[in-house]
Amino acid sequence: MDFTVDFSEKENYYLIKVDGEIDAYHSATFKQKSKEKLSSADYSKYVIDMSYVSYIDSAGLGAVVSLLKEARNLKKELILVGLQPQVRKIFEMTKLDKIVKIVDTIEEI
Repeated sequence: MDFTVDFSEKENYYLIKVDGEIDAYHSATFKQKSKEKLSSADYSKYVIDMSYVSYIDSAGLGAVVSLLKEARNLKKELILVGLQPQVRKIFEMTKLDKIVKIVDTIEEI
C-alpha cells in the first residue's frame, strides 16, 4: 500500500496530511518528516489530517506520542483531525485521546 505525507502552510496552522497506514513500515518516515517541519516551520498549531489513515499500530502510536512530546517541548500545539472510527477506537483504547487533542473536522480547529 502506498504511504504519503504531505505538508502545507495554512493561514493559522501547519497541515500535515497523511495517506495510508501508519505502521511499523511507515512510522519512522512519518515521524522524521513531521519532526523536521515541527522544528523548522514557525507555527503555533500543527494539524495532522488523518482522514485517509485506515490503520495505525503501536509503532504509529509511538510516532504520534513522539511528535506530541516534540511539539510540547517547542511550545506548539499538535491536533489530530478526521480519525476514521477504527483509528479513533485505538486512540480511545490506549487512552491517548486524553492527552492529544482530536477533532472531527478542520473547521473545529
